[in-house]
Amino acid sequence: MPKPAVAGAPMGNMGTASMQGGKAPLNARDPDAYAEGYTYGDMRGMEQADHIKIAKLLVDELEFLTGNEGNGVNWTAEGNYGGDQDKLWVRTQGQKIPGDILDPTTGAEALWWHATSPFWGTQLGLRQDIGPGSHTYIAFGIQGLAPRWFDLQATGYVGNDGRISARFKASYDMRFTNRLILVPSVETNAYSKSDVVRQTGTGLGNIETGLRLRYEYTRKFAPYIGYVWERSFAGTADLRRAEHSPVNERRFVAGIRFWL
Repeated sequence: MPKPAVAGAPMGNMGTASMQGGKAPLNARDPDAYAEGYTYGDMRGMEQADHIKIAKLLVDELEFLTGNEGNGVNWTAEGNYGGDQDKLWVRTQGQKIPGDILDPTTGAEALWWHATSPFWGTQLGLRQDIGPGSHTYIAFGIQGLAPRWFDLQATGYVGNDGRISARFKASYDMRFTNRLILVPSVETNAYSKSDVVRQTGTGLGNIETGLRLRYEYTRKFAPYIGYVWERSFAGTADLRRAEHSPVNERRFVAGIRFWL
């Protein structure tokens, strides 16, 4: 049996001098060999990555529709440019059925988005209606991701003639696979004043719900099919009845979604 070590006695070949300091053997592995001679250094323009400006264009809906009102087209798109804290945000949506006026929600917005948390930001800017009876508005609201990854958007508008309106939108991506995705969505609009030309009445104007099933051939390109149901309420429903237009609208849609 080997003699047990005595406290304070030297440890022979395992002394601290052999464990620290000194030079590596001539045949030791080069610690930088995996990088082929490259070493870490400053990356120009990357010192503050959250200040990098990025541009994106998303055409979320570009679709052909057919329903009890006839055939037409519908679109929803947005583009933004900026960093993590502030962005210029431009978005547009609309619907056109031949022989009918543009949908009252048809318009374009230019907004300044400012982050208030990792998933939320405030928006402030202008909205311009497109089509007969158009108005110009100051727009303000919030946009972001709620818990469970619900995409939410709430915007208020103050028009150049004192009218006030509001819009709320929500959607959610239900992934059956990494490529097959079902998207339920809801949108509602409300108005403070009646507008006969654009067929909007005082109060809650409409609620629109949809289901769109898309298949992502690539992350940037996805065709889809879907079904949309819309119901008008209050003064808007009265105006539609006076024009002999349906209060309930049902549409089958087919389109593409892509981003750049």
